Amino acid sequence: MNFYTNAGVEPIGELKRTHFTSEITPEIVGKKVTLFGWVHILRDKGKIKFLILRDEHGTVQVTIPQKKVTEVVFSTSAKLKPEYAIAVTGKVVEAKQVASGVEIIPTMIRIINTAERLPIDVVEGKVDIDLDTRLNHRILDLRKPTINAIFRIQHSLVRFAREFLENRDFVEIHTPKIVAEATEGGANLFEIKYFERRAFLAQSPQFYKQLMLLAGFGRVFEIGPVFRAEKHNTRRHINEYTSFDFEMAWINSVEDVMDMEERMLHHAFKKTREAAATELELLGVDLKVPKVPFKRIKYAEVIDLLNDAGKEITIHDDLDPESERLLAEIFNEKFKSDLVFITHYPLELRPAYTMPSLTEQGMTESFDLTYKGMEITTGGQRIHLYDLLVDRFKAKGFNPDDFGFYLNPFKYGAPPHGGLGLGVERLTMQLLGIENIREATLLPRDRDRLTP
Repeated sequence: MNFYTNAGVEPIGELKRTHFTSEITPEIVGKKVTLFGWVHILRDKGKIKFLILRDEHGTVQVTIPQKKVTEVVFSTSAKLKPEYAIAVTGKVVEAKQVASGVEIIPTMIRIINTAERLPIDVVEGKVDIDLDTRLNHRILDLRKPTINAIFRIQHSLVRFAREFLENRDFVEIHTPKIVAEATEGGANLFEIKYFERRAFLAQSPQFYKQLMLLAGFGRVFEIGPVFRAEKHNTRRHINEYTSFDFEMAWINSVEDVMDMEERMLHHAFKKTREAAATELELLGVDLKVPKVPFKRIKYAEVIDLLNDAGKEITIHDDLDPESERLLAEIFNEKFKSDLVFITHYPLELRPAYTMPSLTEQGMTESFDLTYKGMEITTGGQRIHLYDLLVDRFKAKGFNPDDFGFYLNPFKYGAPPHGGLGLGVERLTMQLLGIENIREATLLPRDRDRLTP
């Protein structure tokens, strides 16, 4: 049985792609090329057809005049429909009426696969579709060049942040995502059945990345999923997100951690602006590389600024979305900066492993990094002294015996250390000016969404 013939399509066979659409430029006029892609737009003018071919790098116009192509090519073009997967071989010719200055006159069009009627349109701006419908058909939604561009930019940010750390002797690790105990406490845990035992999905790689420093790795980082069973439904929360964590030993103070992050982000922004220039332009984003060092401001001062702005909040309260919105305006006006470290959070607002401040009574050697007002990073110096660590766990209401796997190694010469966790989707969201974090998440998981 010939599955291809029965489906009315052909295999790729011996065809070899020679170019991506982005490589079809005036410099190669007269050259024969072969491209693979999807039918993005097809305009049938009778004796001439205009095909916009889309691949993973953009679009190119394929012009099909009946008088200049073979009968087979012209008849094949008449069968095309949106999102058909096709191969096109042809000659690059000058076309002043096209934005790129060139188009392709085909000598061969091969239908590789057909497509049913689309449940959503993938042509930008053709139909306004609500976010929930788009997410229901996320794979098709991701075909849109502007949506696809979001994740190419996200890839660049992660890629160059990783590059920065690797060049500074950080080792990439991969820690368990099924754990026996909560990392940060609280009720926001997904409980799972683990054979005959109870287990949880990891809130954070925190314990394990610290233990890797005690194991002698010196500097480690991990990029992976974390899970929070919070019953929220906001534009800035999802229940599974990608955390970019690093931890470093032999620090003098929490300043060493903040210094590492600001230089990492400066590098990632600078390199992304170059590597993802096409995608940034497509989204209309002017990526400004932040100057270092970033501004530092203590949490107590932030509370004062918010109260001065009319927000009723105390130093014992966490920052809510309204506070973050106000801070975006205040920081931009006061510091002329989108990236600001908030430091010295109160002990009650930080996890048990956070080092108490040596200079600020009741505070911690910790920080959040805010970007346009929104917290994208939480970090700090960790407690490396066994007795103090046990005391802080007790103060938080935990039984130290339940955390023996984590606490016991601190008896054996733990180095001073610190680190952070950066939310990749929030970073992407704020950088690109995206309103809802789900749009900066490849396949979102929230309270109502478990597929696709």
